[in-house]
Amino acid sequence: MSCLAVNECRPPFQAISYHGPVWLPALRIDRARAPAGALGRGGSTLAVVPGQPREALEAALPALERAASEKPATKMVEHDFQVALEESTGASSVSIELKHWPEAGPLDLVLDGDIGLELQWCQRGDTLAGCAWDIAKLACAVGERKIAQGWIVAAAPTWHWRGHRPGVDLFKPRTYVGDELVVEYESAWRLWCNNVPTRPTHLPFSFAVTDVDAISARLSRVPFDIRFARVEVRKHTWQVHVCPHRWRDRYCLPRPWDPEGFGGLAP
Repeated sequence: MSCLAVNECRPPFQAISYHGPVWLPALRIDRARAPAGALGRGGSTLAVVPGQPREALEAALPALERAASEKPATKMVEHDFQVALEESTGASSVSIELKHWPEAGPLDLVLDGDIGLELQWCQRGDTLAGCAWDIAKLACAVGERKIAQGWIVAAAPTWHWRGHRPGVDLFKPRTYVGDELVVEYESAWRLWCNNVPTRPTHLPFSFAVTDVDAISARLSRVPFDIRFARVEVRKHTWQVHVCPHRWRDRYCLPRPWDPEGFGGLAP
């Protein structure tokens, strides 16, 4: 569906100005693992570490291969992927508090204290579409300077990447402006709004998927590609996020900061 088509079906509205609490950063920085020179003035760890996350993914391949030998690759799930990365890097999931995304879930993995990864494991179907939500979350985290780099990482059988299932196109270099990402994944976005306890109140006006790369592996004889891409904020202006439910004149699942389910629209 084109952006024009969606905009045409939106009711006239006035965006809500969000006046909720302002949270302080809550990232737990592992200074012992931060590379030499990464800690800047005031103890900041906002340092760019070249080569991440390729090295971490390559280091995790033996653990992935072991997991695939214990159960078929067709039965592996995202948890197996995360465990393999944790075992090979010593990194872990990290809680994060975002002003513009209340009650956001933890980042799946944080490398060297300030490189955030969101992971996805796909066997078939529309699973990769979930990367759209993760890309928006990473854009918020980068925009609020809670992490220095944000990376979306997804593994799927090689044949899946060659198709046209939802989410495959998310791993192509592109800049998203305004509501473009939400528009293209509207139905999935409404599903997430109904099934998870959080959603953004604002998103950066413009963010990009860049530095797309991939590595290959054979897991219990099944060829897999692991694709990864960096999420960068192009324009740091914060735009009120209006949930697609409201485009369709429906209400959202109530949240503590939005008990009536207005979803970014003024009552």
